[in-house]
Amino acid sequence: MYLARAITVRGLVQFGWKQCLLFAVVSSTVCYLHEAQILKNIAIPFLPLSTLGTAMAIILGFRNNSAYDRWWEARKIWGGLVNQSRTWSAQVTTCIAAGETEAAEVAELKRELVHRHIGYLNALRLQLRQQDDWQEVARFLPEDERSQLSEWVNQSTQINARNAARLRDALDRGWLDSFRHVAMLDTLEQFYELQGKCERIKNTPLPRQYSFFTTVFVWIFVLLLPFGFVKELGWWTVPMSVLVGWIFIALEQVGRYTEDPFQNFVHDVSMTALCRAIEIDLRQMLGETELPPPIQPERNILM
Repeated sequence: MYLARAITVRGLVQFGWKQCLLFAVVSSTVCYLHEAQILKNIAIPFLPLSTLGTAMAIILGFRNNSAYDRWWEARKIWGGLVNQSRTWSAQVTTCIAAGETEAAEVAELKRELVHRHIGYLNALRLQLRQQDDWQEVARFLPEDERSQLSEWVNQSTQINARNAARLRDALDRGWLDSFRHVAMLDTLEQFYELQGKCERIKNTPLPRQYSFFTTVFVWIFVLLLPFGFVKELGWWTVPMSVLVGWIFIALEQVGRYTEDPFQNFVHDVSMTALCRAIEIDLRQMLGETELPPPIQPERNILM
């Protein structure tokens, strides 16, 4: 996620210099052909072009709003994961209890349930970004579960199910009463619901024809600009075409980059930082003191 309030000039140049160069070449060619009268009727009336531009601005507005809605929904889902994770850790540390003779076992179970949940969050992050660095997950799991990570089709689902099974063990041993057991299962259910929402966004992109034709129409419009400008502006057509064309292409690219919030791009939801923040909170709730530092942005980008 890009954090700076403004984009640097260098960033703007890197963002669209290839397109600007293309617009400059096309508009210069049109100006030359018009001024040299090689093609006398190369100019087109500006009125239909302005109508097309208005239509394109409306289409881009709708498309970018739809893309931002997807990004914002993804961020709200991960906000829900943050809140429910804190609830889970609070339930684990307060609802599970036993006598002094079993205190060590209960403490180990609490640590296992919380650490496994941290592994669950990191597994979900890796799945959404289509990464396979399972060592980031394995360090939070018991030894007997680490070897199974690569065998599971949906790692996060299986990890969450293991926590449900361990709750049943705690219930059977009398460390957890049935009322609190149901409440904690409800929290695990909330994790599945939030996970499903993430998977829906990941696996259901904006309709491809919607995105494709928006891009095609924008390019048709910006490449027609020099033909509408040249009769009135002459060689001023070049800078005007570059400026207007860059604006429309930039708006189109903003929507395209925003519509996929789990692609491991600059504009992603900052899942890595959120996982680390949750890890710190939950491990502190366990009383641990040796904690990793929060993830810091690099070049104003927080992943």
